[in-house]
Amino acid sequence: MELEEGKKKENIVVVGDSTLVMGFRLAGVTEYYITEGKEAEAKIAELMDSGKAGVIVVTEDVMMDMDWRLKKKIEFAAKPVVVPVPGRKGPVGEAESLREMVKRALGFDLMQKK
Repeated sequence: MELEEGKKKENIVVVGDSTLVMGFRLAGVTEYYITEGKEAEAKIAELMDSGKAGVIVVTEDVMMDMDWRLKKKIEFAAKPVVVPVPGRKGPVGEAESLREMVKRALGFDLMQKK
């Protein structure tokens, strides 16, 4: 699945376990990596540096176990947007809402009524 930004196309990429990947494959995502733990962290770092992904979907547990330096890089990057979703075990801790992540990435709230 691709997002269009002007004329440049950017991919939605899923990095996670087989259950997460299968769900997004059914939704039409074509770029995915079935991996967990440090391998998932390395893949996310690679995708962040490549600039080819517009959105990276990962499980919350991968985000929780991630090195603090990569977390900071993700936090301050406008692009790609890294979206943590609950894994098989359910939500982990207090996750930032998708609305807040989009607001942080874009600089304004898309859902705010005028």
